[in-house]
Amino acid sequence: MGDWLIDADGLSIQNKHLNKDLDSKVMQLLVYLVDNRERVVTRNELLDQLWANQIVADDVLNVAMSSLRKALGDDFKTPTYIKTLPRKGYQLIAPVKTILANRQSIKLYWLITTLFVLMIALLLWFKFKPVAVISDSNQPIRLAVLPFDYYSSIRNREYIADGLTEAIINQLVQESALQVTSRASVMQYKVKKASIKEVVEQLNVEWILEGSVQLEGDKILVTAQLINAVEDVHIWSETYQRNLSDLFKIQTEFASEIVTRLNLSSKQATINNNKSTLRKIPPAAYDRFLQAQFFQYQGESEKAINAYKQSIDLYPDYAQAYAHLSHSYFSKAYSEGKQAGELIDKASKLAFKALQIDPNPAYVQLAIALTYLYKDYDYQAAGKAFKLAFKRNNQDLMILEWFAEYLLITKQFDKAEQLAKHMVASSPLAYNKDTTYRALYYSGDFKGADKEVANKAMIISEGYRESLYAWNSLASGNHDSLLSHAPLFLKELKVQQNIIDEFLASLKDKGLRNALNFIVENTPAFNNYDRAKFYAWAGENKKAILLLKTLVAERNLQVLKLGIEPAFKLLTDEPDYIALLKQLKQ
Repeated sequence: MGDWLIDADGLSIQNKHLNKDLDSKVMQLLVYLVDNRERVVTRNELLDQLWANQIVADDVLNVAMSSLRKALGDDFKTPTYIKTLPRKGYQLIAPVKTILANRQSIKLYWLITTLFVLMIALLLWFKFKPVAVISDSNQPIRLAVLPFDYYSSIRNREYIADGLTEAIINQLVQESALQVTSRASVMQYKVKKASIKEVVEQLNVEWILEGSVQLEGDKILVTAQLINAVEDVHIWSETYQRNLSDLFKIQTEFASEIVTRLNLSSKQATINNNKSTLRKIPPAAYDRFLQAQFFQYQGESEKAINAYKQSIDLYPDYAQAYAHLSHSYFSKAYSEGKQAGELIDKASKLAFKALQIDPNPAYVQLAIALTYLYKDYDYQAAGKAFKLAFKRNNQDLMILEWFAEYLLITKQFDKAEQLAKHMVASSPLAYNKDTTYRALYYSGDFKGADKEVANKAMIISEGYRESLYAWNSLASGNHDSLLSHAPLFLKELKVQQNIIDEFLASLKDKGLRNALNFIVENTPAFNNYDRAKFYAWAGENKKAILLLKTLVAERNLQVLKLGIEPAFKLLTDEPDYIALLKQLKQ
């Protein structure tokens, strides 16, 4: 068919350069379109023929068709193989011919084809024998694990595909010779499909692992393929059909196989140790854990917390579940305000429970680091735990963001800037993070902070950009700049236009103190920490300190920045402010 040779029984297609395995349902779809190529095949016909006597969602056909087009390299807008006729169906438009009919000719054809494929394979083997792409052995190999596609008649279990993607990433980041793109960056391709070329350009990678997951009852079919992304050549592919309970085994085998194919010096002992630890976890507990992570990434924190608890109920010695549940509470504490203290206490107990069970996972060390930092104010112990978490997974954006926060709090501004660069290298989506801006802002380099905002002006939202300019204007004492940037900043906070106009008029006619007092009293959207900053800049020291006392009593996570916040440097002669810093062991 066109450039492809179809082996229906072998569930594969191949051309001069590639050999691709297809899922059985995708192959059935292809064969049905080939057999009926003289006419348009309706969606209902395909559903009836391919999913007979099954209750499936209508989008199962969309997923299978998308997978087929992806395998063929076909574009539905300008198709070469399958044409979509809106409101009618699909028609195969590529030329088709049947391979020689007599058996002897078939044998001869396949002998020639096999020899050709072997020749190509040998050429590729010699070309990529050690990873030829890497000219400098000190440079890590850049690899992205794309979200595994999920298609199945079993709905509401796509979290298994997401979980497998993340598990493989977490296995591979243990290899120091690999730079694995973070989950946060690759998950964009779950919805927004991209070509290999686009992925290479957007993620700056050389190798790609992609695959699919299909569930049928208690069976799981997982297909994966490793691609030299620069050459767009498939190096390895494998299909596993196992019991769902063997998911641990699949992910570790995938990771080990990739390490072998890339000719790396593998930390096999680490992989094997993880494998033996994982095997103890009951499949039902792991299923709940994957579900919790799915909810977490969807922003449904309460559902995530409940699922983590269910996972722990099913397996009380699940260190990873305790650690992730602890982290969920710390994340919640960051935004919950008055309940922060109670949430920190819950998170800390869970962190130490995880540490007692297994201190090795990166998220266990992250949970311990957050406990030392926000519960005990033990900055030295927190730093050691953050470094361990970073050492065990230096690609996870959540670990990197918390580590950056710690570096800022402890005035390690240069290291925070270095970490920001590492974040962008490991996850191109981190380009919109404000770590570099905050490092410059807190260190007093306001010109540098303004320049950093200007550099990112096109990739961050208008309201957020203006808020950064506005805070910088206040910190640097540039009132003209504040007049320019405050209107959009306040508009983003849903402040009424008449209030904005009065603030600007007050700033021009009555000065900063009056203007800031006015806007604080008339803008409920400001939290108490920001209100305290406004009062400090307005010279209202008592009002600022009163708010800060409340925040410290509530154990608000923001208060650890008291010692670096430019606004509060105006309070350094106040005994009550000094007492607060001592209370925070700063």
